[in-house]
Amino acid sequence: MKKIVRLLVLVLMITLVNSGIVSAKISKNFYGYQVKDVNIRQLTYEINNAIEEYKGDDKFVPLENVQNAYIYTDPNCTYFIKVYPAKGDTNIYVVSNEKYDVEKNELIDFFNQAGYKVTKLEDRDALREYKFDFFTLARKNELGNFYISPDLVKPLKTGMKKLNNKMAKDNKKTSVFAYTPDKDPIDLNCIDSTNMYDEAAKISIVQNEYRLKQKENKYVHAFEYLVINKNNSTATVNATSERLASLKDVTTESFVDLDRLDLIDTVGSFPPVVVCTAGTSLLCSVPNWVRLARITAESKRFTNALPENYELKPQAEMRILVLKYKDDPKPINFNFKFANGETYNISF
Repeated sequence: MKKIVRLLVLVLMITLVNSGIVSAKISKNFYGYQVKDVNIRQLTYEINNAIEEYKGDDKFVPLENVQNAYIYTDPNCTYFIKVYPAKGDTNIYVVSNEKYDVEKNELIDFFNQAGYKVTKLEDRDALREYKFDFFTLARKNELGNFYISPDLVKPLKTGMKKLNNKMAKDNKKTSVFAYTPDKDPIDLNCIDSTNMYDEAAKISIVQNEYRLKQKENKYVHAFEYLVINKNNSTATVNATSERLASLKDVTTESFVDLDRLDLIDTVGSFPPVVVCTAGTSLLCSVPNWVRLARITAESKRFTNALPENYELKPQAEMRILVLKYKDDPKPINFNFKFANGETYNISF
């Protein structure tokens, strides 16, 4: 038994030393900026217009099938760019090759010429989330011509299938709680807010997007819908969505994959895959009940069922809380049936 423990410790030490070199080489090429006082919709509109008008040899190219992501290429360097909402500001995440100049580059020049104030992004939660997004795109081979070492991508595809399947099999489905009004404050960072007003139905909807505090924020975000009936008639509200995250998703899907990516984030690569697929290990163990309790407590209020036949009186407001997958956030489809027989369908 002692020999086995010594062997595991030795493997751990070799892994941390060797793969730490890889990590040191790549991690310095991750950067974050914040563009002040301009939201993501306005900024991406101006970026896309500038890309269409530019005729030079150096070029920004929108990344195919990835929203708000670009690849910049010139003879000297190439870097990946992704734009994120930050409420009234906009965050920019950059992954570059070694020739990237943090303070003086084409991206910064563009913002300066447009008169925007650009600062270094200090939000660590956001930076961790954006790095996770980057590795996810790499795993799915969606980075276009941007090169990332196969050694860093391969562990994201293999090594945890058995344990992941076991987690999903052993985890019992969580009951869906019926919709109930939630009036408690939301103690989360709001990263984006949008609204719409349907003139015919006289319905106003505000959508707020929040970053969760626990690790599930890397693949799901919390959404708040504020629905106001400005009609003079009571509305019966039914809501559906093609795809929302459930509590079961949060308590199974996140654990293994996110812990594995956290480890890659730390050591740069993941050689001891066999140890992890065997069950538990020093390097990648299933999170304990404390982490489970924290994630469940934070997510639970956002996983109730959508409203069915909810009576929304004139000038009244209702709030709906849901979790959406970041990679493919689906809208909520509202059906409003008024007492006078009029019916309206709104997707937002």
